[in-house]
Amino acid sequence: MPSHPRNMPEQEHSIKERSHELFVEDAPANPAGATKPFKAYLRETPAHPLSPGIRALFWVIGIIVGALLLMAIWRVSHRQAARPRTGAAPVKAAMTGDVGRCASAGSRHA
Repeated sequence: MPSHPRNMPEQEHSIKERSHELFVEDAPANPAGATKPFKAYLRETPAHPLSPGIRALFWVIGIIVGALLLMAIWRVSHRQAARPRTGAAPVKAAMTGDVGRCASAGSRHA
């Protein structure tokens, strides 16, 4: 609560006066009809085509990027089908071979 309740209406009145002074709406800087139509901008800015050297450079870069993309797709598609899983077969063979040796070795020592 404020320490001076009797000053509250005066403060509110002065705050409202200041808010009206600060937030007075100005006229818009650009009237609605001041912008140019799009066709006028097109007439003022003519097209400048790329030089043949720049166009050739873009074609070369595009061909390189396309070739790299095709190589990456080819590698991904052929990597999975070409190589069988080598980790599964030796582990299985090693386990069966070790088990057989342990069983035969165990029967000899017993």
